[in-house]
Amino acid sequence: MADLIGGINVWGVVKILALFGLGIYGVFALVVVRQVMLMVTTLDGSLTPVLRVVAWLHLAAAIALFVFAVVLL
Repeated sequence: MADLIGGINVWGVVKILALFGLGIYGVFALVVVRQVMLMVTTLDGSLTPVLRVVAWLHLAAAIALFVFAVVLL
């Protein structure tokens, strides 16, 4: 395998960075859900149920992607 200085595995570093990035994306998805919930309480419209569903589906997809990456990597 490809080693860096000190015997560190390059692919191990890439995997850790990928999981870290996906974790940050999961936090972003949580922030999106929070912002949508705040927006829905402020503005009432015909699209509010759709926005809630899309925000929750986005969060679920981000969590599923992280879990999939943990299992696969």
